[in-house]
Amino acid sequence: MGGRELVAALAAGRTPERPPYLPLIGRIAAVLAQVDETDLRTLPRVHAAAVLETAAALAADVVSVGVGMRAEDSLEALTRVAPLLGGRAAAACLAEPDPAAIRAHCEAGADMVLLVSPAERRPARYRTAANLCRFYGRPLILVDPDADDCAALAADLGCDGAVVAAPSGSEPGIVGGGLVASAGAEPVAPRADRFFWAFAGEVPADASPEVLGALGRRLTG
Repeated sequence: MGGRELVAALAAGRTPERPPYLPLIGRIAAVLAQVDETDLRTLPRVHAAAVLETAAALAADVVSVGVGMRAEDSLEALTRVAPLLGGRAAAACLAEPDPAAIRAHCEAGADMVLLVSPAERRPARYRTAANLCRFYGRPLILVDPDADDCAALAADLGCDGAVVAAPSGSEPGIVGGGLVASAGAEPVAPRADRFFWAFAGEVPADASPEVLGALGRRLTG
């Protein structure tokens, strides 16, 4: 079962054969792909190539697209990434729950939508965003490492789930997390369903590529 099928099962509430692995690819892509960080965040062509290369190096099931980018640049990057996924899923990473941006990214091939450290906190905006994602069958996930209880906040705002540093398995909705960059032991998923592997935020840019690659192969092998 490839990344796209794993994420589709997650979105539909089915139990996949294993949790998908979704490392949030940000600054680490500049390091591994050896590109300028400003170019990574402003040039869709550079961003697309870098995140695809990084996802392959990390053995990720899901390619995260758009971290730190303007929505219009993220959309162009996604259109470049989508034909080259090779069975992987794509996660659109947006800074705000903007319905127009969400619709465009879903129609361009995003399998899920991540709201990464959004400043917007009006529940009505999130309800609209969540309803739009459900129309497309895409989960809407809140990623905010600075939130005191990201899972509870996500539920209050109407998201389908959240990424948390140390999931207990009792969080509402879909939950991601459970990974630290230095993990050497075999991680244990806190529950069998509605869970995906992730770091609490971006993959640390200073993490060892060898350690990260070995971790990804353990999670997806």
